[in-house]
Amino acid sequence: MAYTLEQQIDDCYRRAEEYRQLYHQSSNLNVRESYFITTMHLTRLADNLRSQLRRKDRNEFEAQISRR
Repeated sequence: MAYTLEQQIDDCYRRAEEYRQLYHQSSNLNVRESYFITTMHLTRLADNLRSQLRRKDRNEFEAQISRR
């Protein structure tokens, strides 16, 4: 099943939140660092996907305007 861009964004933020909670629960510094880095990567991925979605929406809007 293919995810929509919105579903991918939601999934990244949800997983980032899960890793953030694991980070706060862990007492091992190496594990905490891994959780922190993973949280950062997932959040950045979601942010990049969101900007792609905005560009896609803007391009579709501009294409509709130019057809008129």
